[in-house]
Amino acid sequence: MEMELGEKRTNKNLIGKLLGNGPDSLNMGWILRTWRPRRGVRVTVLGNNFYLFSFDLEEDFLRAWARGTVFLGKQCLVVRRWHPKLEWDDRNMCCAQVWMRLSGLHYQELLSSKIISEIASELGQAIAIDSSDGEVSMCVEVDVNQPLVMEVMVEDGMGGGVWQPLQYEIPMLCFNCGRMDHQKEECVNYDPRGDGDDHEYGPHNMAPMKHAREPVFASLRYVSWRRPCSGWVKLNFDGAVKGRSQRGGAGGLLRDAEGEFMTAFATPVETTRPLFAEIYALREGLQLAVECGVEYLWIEGDSRIAIEMLNGWREAEAEEKALMVDSRNLMKRFKGVTARHVFREANQSADHLANLGVEAGVHQEWRSRCSPPPSLLPLLWRDLAGCLVPRLVL
Repeated sequence: MEMELGEKRTNKNLIGKLLGNGPDSLNMGWILRTWRPRRGVRVTVLGNNFYLFSFDLEEDFLRAWARGTVFLGKQCLVVRRWHPKLEWDDRNMCCAQVWMRLSGLHYQELLSSKIISEIASELGQAIAIDSSDGEVSMCVEVDVNQPLVMEVMVEDGMGGGVWQPLQYEIPMLCFNCGRMDHQKEECVNYDPRGDGDDHEYGPHNMAPMKHAREPVFASLRYVSWRRPCSGWVKLNFDGAVKGRSQRGGAGGLLRDAEGEFMTAFATPVETTRPLFAEIYALREGLQLAVECGVEYLWIEGDSRIAIEMLNGWREAEAEEKALMVDSRNLMKRFKGVTARHVFREANQSADHLANLGVEAGVHQEWRSRCSPPPSLLPLLWRDLAGCLVPRLVL
């Protein structure tokens, strides 16, 4: 079924999903009043509350995409940029586009494309940036089924970091669980008897919705994990420091030239420095590869600084120097070795293991090819299939 709202179909497409409690059909008057397209829009009803929107003008397409999720009462329309090689189902359409303000960002040296891209990677796919009013805002896709991230650690370029608070332009937020699809009184985990003033979430996490913007639109690069060459083994590593508790973790895994899982580790790390956690994960991964008898090793990580240090292009800071010396010595144990930086989106399996390490109380290893951690399996399958993941490029 199709609803004709314009003259022709173009390849400037968004796919949308109607979420929330309310009518089962899309109110196109509501959508058009919000998007205000100058030319035609063609809507294809795909079933199960999925819709395909095709725009005649690229500026209409970009405006609608960067406008973000359209809210009406307890319903919202979430949209994503359509790509023929991406699979669309309920799991992929649980992301809403919201404008987020980088509140009180005074560190001008942090306002680089790389840093903004890294902030976006912590939260979800970024769509547009706006600094027209002197304050940096970013349109990002966030998972409506998960609590919103209220602060992120931003690397300062010297191995440390600063905590950046976030505010979201959303009509409602559960002050109990941090999700944006209901209010506190509707939360299944809300207990009024334990209500008090000590909440992680509150009105300070919300900002008035701004309708007039002059955004700079991001372009997307689609990236994926790739298998190593024949006869080589790939090590993906990652480190993490989460929350004000300053808990650190490290993780990594080895896969062969067929992309098959070999072994993995996840471990807690006593540190408050993200770079220390990264290099700790690198050293642990190299040690694991030596123990497994690997001869030719391909190393990938999403910390550019760690990779540059490993390749000898940058001096290690005092806190990480001993770890880096160990890592370089371990590299000498292989007949062939190469190391390169990859985007976080191509390093998701290692990122998952690093987060397991944050929560772990002890070092964990999975040495059997047949027994990776169950929570890692979906990411392993996606990597093996070469699934594309969108990456913000400014």
